[in-house]
Amino acid sequence: MVKIKKNRNKLERILEMPIEVTTSNPKITILGFSELMVENYKGIIEYEDYLIKINTFIGIIIVEGTKLDLNQITENDVVINGEIEKLYLEPAEED
Repeated sequence: MVKIKKNRNKLERILEMPIEVTTSNPKITILGFSELMVENYKGIIEYEDYLIKINTFIGIIIVEGTKLDLNQITENDVVINGEIEKLYLEPAEED
């Protein structure tokens, strides 16, 4: 099992594949204070115009601001627009 994982990691490096493509780690992209994209998310926990909570495989992403809007939601990513003031990352609790 370890040998397979090492070979897979080596192949990923050779092909220069981004880590978010080969794992379930989320990728957060922020454009200024007005747009945020989260890739590899599990679901939306809470959605208000001042607070959005997004569940990921490694924890919860909390976005605070004003006039927040879920502009785009697909199976793989979600885009938030509005006046983003704060971003928190809350690690998942370990069992």
